[in-house]
Amino acid sequence: MDSSFLISTIIIPLIASSMVLGGLLSISFLQLPTIRKNMRMQTEQEIYARVMEARIRLENTDTFTKMAKESPVFAEHFGLVDTPEEYYTVMAFVDLIEFLFRLNKAKMVDAEIWSRWKLFAKTMLTIPKFKKVWVKTKDIHGSEFRDFIDCL
Repeated sequence: MDSSFLISTIIIPLIASSMVLGGLLSISFLQLPTIRKNMRMQTEQEIYARVMEARIRLENTDTFTKMAKESPVFAEHFGLVDTPEEYYTVMAFVDLIEFLFRLNKAKMVDAEIWSRWKLFAKTMLTIPKFKKVWVKTKDIHGSEFRDFIDCL
């Protein structure tokens, strides 16, 4: 068997395959932290969404509302609207807008979609009950989000 034949048919393809495999592995290892970070953020978002869904479902029960009315804080908040359900609805919208605000800060929302949500938040502030609940409860939110909403 000729050595040039051996080199051209076996060794060169083997070396080329090894180089391609090595390149793919190095790219994978370089991207691994990014992939992990994205998976972690996606998991956190899914958990947050489930927690919010559970909170809204639990709050909108007669049992919770009856207990909450015994709290001077909740009684004051319920006094800002006509029904406890209206209060829960406003708080759910505020939490949703804050969640999207955080996603936008993490550059995980398309700019066009974010601009619509920003306009939506501004529009929500034109609803007197929404505005009253926001003013009374804004201190429970982070300062960046408070500043964002207050500047709309």
